[in-house]
Amino acid sequence: MRNCIFKITVSLFIISNINVFSQETKSLNSNYKVLHSNSITQDKIFYFFTAIQYSPQTKKLFVRNKKLSKYLIAKNKQIIINSKICGDNTECHLKSFLWSDADVKFISLQLREMYNSKIEIKNFIQNQLRPSGYYQNYANLTDEDILIKVWKDASKGINHIINVYAKGDKPMYAKIDSIGYNKNSLFYRRLIDINSNSVATDTKNIKLFFEPSLKFALNLLDINDRNEASSYEPLALKANKSSIENIKLINWKAYKYATILVPGMGPEEERTPISPVAKFRLKLAAERFRMKLAPIIVVSGGRVHPYRTPYNEALEMKIFLIQRYHIPENAILIEPHARHTTTNFRNAARLIYRYGIPFTKKSLVTTTKYQSNYISNPNFNTRCINELGYIPYVLIKRLNQNDIEFLPVITSLQVNSLDPLDP
Repeated sequence: MRNCIFKITVSLFIISNINVFSQETKSLNSNYKVLHSNSITQDKIFYFFTAIQYSPQTKKLFVRNKKLSKYLIAKNKQIIINSKICGDNTECHLKSFLWSDADVKFISLQLREMYNSKIEIKNFIQNQLRPSGYYQNYANLTDEDILIKVWKDASKGINHIINVYAKGDKPMYAKIDSIGYNKNSLFYRRLIDINSNSVATDTKNIKLFFEPSLKFALNLLDINDRNEASSYEPLALKANKSSIENIKLINWKAYKYATILVPGMGPEEERTPISPVAKFRLKLAAERFRMKLAPIIVVSGGRVHPYRTPYNEALEMKIFLIQRYHIPENAILIEPHARHTTTNFRNAARLIYRYGIPFTKKSLVTTTKYQSNYISNPNFNTRCINELGYIPYVLIKRLNQNDIEFLPVITSLQVNSLDPLDP
């Protein structure tokens, strides 16, 4: 009975996602050129802000908007005052940078007014936000609603970083993602003061309403050495370059599967670079590669366990595959950012779509039996929805205790500003 339910569920996912593949790809443009600031971390967490800063016409509209300009002047004034009077009182400083409900509502109103009066804003959505893929989960919304939704997501992301890495609030996964210092120590309270003073000094160069809070939040990540989002980037020009060149030459018809996904697992000991469980997973993947089931192995996992480990799961797995099993480097893609099984799938899907791997061709997720059991359990779908807002895969069939067939879902391109270490 349970297997019947599983098969029905899978069938429903396949049916429901036929429209996903045909409709949502209309927004994504494979020829879109991603805009870049001087911060990879910013670009990955807050692409909305980067797109405004580096779209000249759009930026000009925001800078010249009278209401937003007045808002920014008042904000900068308060930041300067607080930088002088707050000292080591963290809560005092944060009032300058956290977005209140009133702030979010006010900005939303200005965005709606700009959308309805300026064709440049409509063009910005059509030429930047939609084709970038970063807001793929909103592909079916109107342009105006996308604009507001993306702004609200960004404001929540800023507040999340400040609440976790300044106030010391617990993130969803406190064991691995928490603040790196004692929030109550004099040292850290003074660091917050220094951060506030740094932004205050920069206010003379700040022209956009979101930049003070953005600068403060990015500084917090840097203070805590939590720039995992930018690690090994740009992947396409570094660790994955040879594999991307190889992808262009692959005869995909010769293979049953597009990729073999191997989820990482961090070791429990600080000085151990790779988990023994990961070694078993890699053995399985190497065997399937030699059977020519797929031409590419995707190793996925970030710098996660134990807390603040110096080792990256994906990088260590790649090294192990090359050294132990002599897998060619250009047959391995690393995905060095995922921190959970949910994002192993999501981030692998991103590579498939971004690197031109056939997304309608099935892939395998190959892992040890306990994780395989977990993935095939319907509770895992629920976790994905709760944490990501969608399911980043379509599970097709479980072949055995180690292998599950799946298809990637394009919604996986959606940026998650509430997960700044792996957005």
